[in-house]
Amino acid sequence: MFDVYIKKLTPQELGYRKGQLTTGGYFYISKAAVGTFFEKLSDTIHNDSLQLDFNDPFNEGEIINASYIFHNDLYALENGTNNEYRIYLNREISKHELHFRPDDIIVFLKDENTFSIKHYKKSNKIYETLDEIINGSKTRGNHAVLKFIEYVNYIS
Repeated sequence: MFDVYIKKLTPQELGYRKGQLTTGGYFYISKAAVGTFFEKLSDTIHNDSLQLDFNDPFNEGEIINASYIFHNDLYALENGTNNEYRIYLNREISKHELHFRPDDIIVFLKDENTFSIKHYKKSNKIYETLDEIINGSKTRGNHAVLKFIEYVNYIS
């Protein structure tokens, strides 16, 4: 089991098409983080989902929610093709359309059943270290999963 999930955001997941913001956004979740960081959802319940609780990064002590969905047509429907996990952005997680931008890095930390999100832009001192962690990760794509102690050692 892992305590930290790191990902670099892409234009596609944030709703950009041909360089323009046109649709709602989500965080694509690597399957390497499913069952090891995030809960694995049912293959047989079509688009199985649950609400995740997050510590509000803007109001300490407040809890906010977001939908975590397994788009599982591949397993749940006869001719399905979808097979991906997403956390959908809402105004509690993303305060406005431009809150998260392509190439920003987000870090999810887990504390029992509540998550925290840390958000890093290229101008942040820790960004380069997080980018190196992602680039050195065995997880395919722009993702990394770590134990908390590994994360602390990298960013200290």
